[in-house]
Amino acid sequence: MTWASLTERASTLARTPRLLLVQKLLRRVPLRPVDVGKLCFLQLDGVPTVPRAMLRGHARVRFATANDVAALAALQDKAPLFRARLAEGDRCIVALVDGRIVGYEWFSDNPVHRETAWGYSITIPGGYIYAYDAYIEPAYRNTGIWLRFKAHLAEWMAGSGKRGVLTFVDYGNWPSLRTHLRFGFEPTETVLALRVIGLRLFRRMRAVSAAAWSYLAWLAMHPPPLHLHHAARVLHAVAAVAHR
Repeated sequence: MTWASLTERASTLARTPRLLLVQKLLRRVPLRPVDVGKLCFLQLDGVPTVPRAMLRGHARVRFATANDVAALAALQDKAPLFRARLAEGDRCIVALVDGRIVGYEWFSDNPVHRETAWGYSITIPGGYIYAYDAYIEPAYRNTGIWLRFKAHLAEWMAGSGKRGVLTFVDYGNWPSLRTHLRFGFEPTETVLALRVIGLRLFRRMRAVSAAAWSYLAWLAMHPPPLHLHHAARVLHAVAAVAHR
């Protein structure tokens, strides 16, 4: 290992939040008996607004049906889960390119949604839609499909009397977090999740401001020199104090 690569790795570790370092270590353990994460909830008040000029690309979007489960499972092997979601009344918008499904996003307007990764029960406010489990094939990311999902959702919401969207982003998923903040979502709360074998523990905390999240996301996606990592540590400390 060269000195330059060693310095770069040290810089990366220095600016990585401690929670993400712990998470990476725990997820190297076989069968993952212990896991930790942070769910950053965001809310958009009102129907999503997507100017027509922003709808780039040639993907076509529509609501999925039970006949699409096999194509969805070809993207992510979750066929039984997809069938169960449709049976519970959840909706799925799919993106098609040349007749093939290349992405999807799920939506629920049930009073409560049980999140599958952590088993956390999410209360959906009246009139709101909960958006979750979005997936787009890597080759089609950043091609405008996510905006087409939101535009299609907006049409349905306007005709159904819905008034807002709720979602969450995993802490550390900086590209997704920045995308949601730029779109107009506002942080509402943060949930710290801990799983120890079969036991699940959750702690609800006050949300960090949108400005703080934006800066953290920018810092993570634009690595500064090593000597500037102290500024990031100060900001993480301030955010931690704000949670208490």
